[in-house]
Order: sequence, then structure tokens, then C-alpha cells
Amino acid sequence: MDIKPLAYNGRDEGIVATLTTILKPGDDGSKISEAVINLFPEATFDPIENDSFPSKQNIRIECLNLSLETFLSQIRQQAILDTAMDAMAKKLDGNTTVFSISRLAAFANKIAFTYEEIPLGGCITIHLEGPGLGDWIEAVTWHNGRQEVPRQLNDDLAMLQDGEASTWHQ
Repeated sequence: MDIKPLAYNGRDEGIVATLTTILKPGDDGSKISEAVINLFPEATFDPIENDSFPSKQNIRIECLNLSLETFLSQIRQQAILDTAMDAMAKKLDGNTTVFSISRLAAFANKIAFTYEEIPLGGCITIHLEGPGLGDWIEAVTWHNGRQEVPRQLNDDLAMLQDGEASTWHQ
């Protein structure tokens, strides 16, 4: 019997999402804006002016109280729910967590989680906070495959401490 998961969309679920990214010399502000809007369409921030070369820009972009609806829809569509659970919970501390995604992937309407090293093109850092955050992460990343291979936060099937995938199947 297949169990149909609840359709979480990140709205009115008690989770506050904040996004930050740093615009550095060489970054194209319009491309960064597009990357953010692709995954967080309701994000608002001041227009980003492109400096002339050589640029000395070092602008911090911060978007508060974001909807996670498009982001959650994308991790489902890409079928990366287990990876998302591991990445989102890697730095879970009580009711807060922080994780990063690639800006280049976001520009292409995709999600690629990053770990420690800043990838080419930079990253978008997402901070989540709310009561029962761990349970919420498990719920939003649930899929039918967990009926056969149960998963939970920080289990033996989670990614390794250095961010590499753990191989759990034989």
C-alpha cells in the first residue's frame, strides 16, 4: 500500500526561511537576481547595479520570510529528497539549520547542495528556523521509497561528515 505524503509547501508551517548571498567582483547582478528568483519567486531585494570593470563590489543580499514552495517543489521534481534531507539537516541545531545551494544550479532552475567549498558561481545560503524543524525536514522530504528503506535524520544512511555520499546498498 502506498501512503500519500502530505503536500508541504513551506507556507504557514511555522518555518521562517532567510536567504543570503554575496555579490563579489566579477558577479553579474542580473544573473544572481535571476538565480534567486528562479527558486524563491517572492524574494525581494534592491536592484543590483553592475559595477564597471574592475569592480570592488562586495554586496550582501538578504531576503527574509521566504516561501519555500518552489524550492520544495524542485527537490521533489529532481527526486533528490534524501539528499535534501541530509543536506538540510547537516547543521541542524535544535530549531535552526543552515545549508547552501549552488547559484549556477539555481540559475538553471535546479538545486545542487554545496558543502564547505564555495562552488564556481558562488552559493546561496538558506537559514531555516522554527519549532520542530527536524520533524518538518523529515516530513517535507518524505517519499514512498522510505517504506522500503526507512530514513530519519542523522541515521546510518546519511551522508558522511565530509559531505560525501554514504553507500548503503550492496
